[in-house]
Amino acid sequence: MEYAGGGDPARTMALLWRTAEPPRRGPKQRLDLDQIVAAAIGLADREGLPAVSVRRIAQELGIGASSLYTYVSKAELLELMVDQAIGGQPSPSTLGSYAWQSLDLHRSHPWLLQISTSRTVLGPHVVARYEAALGLLTNLPAAAREQCLATLDVYIRGAAGEVVDAEQAPIRTGRSDDEWWAEYSPILGRYLAEGDYPNLEALNEAGAFDPTDDTLPYTVQRALDRFRFGLTVVLDAIACRGCG
Repeated sequence: MEYAGGGDPARTMALLWRTAEPPRRGPKQRLDLDQIVAAAIGLADREGLPAVSVRRIAQELGIGASSLYTYVSKAELLELMVDQAIGGQPSPSTLGSYAWQSLDLHRSHPWLLQISTSRTVLGPHVVARYEAALGLLTNLPAAAREQCLATLDVYIRGAAGEVVDAEQAPIRTGRSDDEWWAEYSPILGRYLAEGDYPNLEALNEAGAFDPTDDTLPYTVQRALDRFRFGLTVVLDAIACRGCG
């Protein structure tokens, strides 16, 4: 897990908000900061967050690592990556669209789940996204707006992690869902036949374990189904907060 906030605060904020001045000494910089961040995001998307380093990004861009350090450090780069990724999302019109857009963001950039949210990235896109989401909760008192949005964000991140894990499992393990289940299902069946599991049997007979769509791998669709159901529970609870 990586943590934001590891760089110099003033320098990091200047880079995030694009107020940093170019160095006065040395050769004129030929790269745009957005190019560097885009290269880092592309590398993280392809190979994961551990692959991202100043040296590797410099190789991707065809410059020396020492030259890249005149633009950004690894700690600053992580925060820039988060802010730029979030900046690619459309403005949400409802809390539901906010949640689904956030899920899509994590599916497109799984490395976001490897950056802790305990220290928020305070960039313009993160702040704008937060402002837009708060605007969807104006029927609630100020404190409740913050708490409800925080609760929703915690749910989204946790449920998104399950979806991303399911999508990456075949790549990381070398076995598809069908292959994995074909190996374990007969063995599990023998163990279940020897015990007494009435609640589990009732769920199975009621189709509780059946996916809603069989065009996706089973575990991915199950994770998406759970995301959808859990989101309705959270949104209903938030709506009830505003009923009074």
